[in-house]
Amino acid sequence: MSTLKSLQNHLKVLEERHRELDKKVAQDYEHHLNSDEYNKEKKDKLHLKEEIAKLEEQILLKEKESNGD
Repeated sequence: MSTLKSLQNHLKVLEERHRELDKKVAQDYEHHLNSDEYNKEKKDKLHLKEEIAKLEEQILLKEKESNGD
């Protein structure tokens, strides 16, 4: 089982990756990148967003557990 701190650290990493991918997607859109690659990046970004949401749920549960709720 992961610790609260390790989950929070992992969340920070995923959020940073999401921000970087968001910038890349925006740049590629502006430069009319190949649509297959652009679509893949958009899917990767969505996958990261879903992973971040799951991790945030896990963190909330851990926080509740540690507070005795």
